Amino acid sequence: MILGVDAGGSTCRLALKSGAQRFDVTLGPCNVTSDFDGAIAVLLTGLEQLAAQAGVTLSALAPCPAWLALAGVTGPAMAERVRAALPLTRAIIDEDRRAALVGALDARDGCLVGIGTGSYLARQHNGGFATLGGHGLVLGDEASGAWLGRELLVYALRAHDRLEPPTPLAKLILGELGGPAGVVDFAQNARPAQFAALAPRILRSEDPAAMTLMRRGCSWLTTGLNALGWRPGEPICLVGGIAPSYAPWLPRDMADALIDPAGNALDGALTLARRTGETRPPQSESICGG
Repeated sequence: MILGVDAGGSTCRLALKSGAQRFDVTLGPCNVTSDFDGAIAVLLTGLEQLAAQAGVTLSALAPCPAWLALAGVTGPAMAERVRAALPLTRAIIDEDRRAALVGALDARDGCLVGIGTGSYLARQHNGGFATLGGHGLVLGDEASGAWLGRELLVYALRAHDRLEPPTPLAKLILGELGGPAGVVDFAQNARPAQFAALAPRILRSEDPAAMTLMRRGCSWLTTGLNALGWRPGEPICLVGGIAPSYAPWLPRDMADALIDPAGNALDGALTLARRTGETRPPQSESICGG
């Protein structure tokens, strides 16, 4: 048996493969940084439900090769804390990017563009793994839905100050939020998801302000892919709610390299668990990042 987990801020998915059978469980939010105890409770509930589906005891899952791709695993200390809280003796605890990349590309060399509310890029090449971005909206998450929404508000304020052309979209946002003071009040308390809720206005628009922001987001994306070592012809997968919207903005060589992902992060976690079982003796490990 092998066990995979893909846990994020809104959903936790677990899967157990036993021979030709696969058992799946989907539960609620599971971020070990924002709510450690709650996340562990979700993981334990999921393991119990998987065991019940498979007709085995929870203790029977303990020696299974397992790969847990968890949002909020910010470093080795957090990974070890999670490992110590779970009844799994062959579990590898990692952040969630590697599993997403392997799920999308399996063993193929290539890159993953993960852009939803936040953003990150990842690449695997000759067995190596590298990633960049994903540092949160305050310091990063460029090109993401949250970044687009925030930058639209910045543009609207600059347009009000006559530093940018006052486009229809900029005027609309200013009017809806009650002018510059309303924009500032909104931004002071807005969470990333609230900024991201403005992103569809940009994605659906041919407004000059929207096009400016999409070009800026795409510039970060292409610069990041090149920084990771991408080469023409190497596959690129776009995943996340925002990522596909950048396809028309990509340079021709990158657009020509786009392929559909073969699977998702949970599929990748299962693949990594299988590889772990094939190559490592029984032990517990905690890893994080590249």
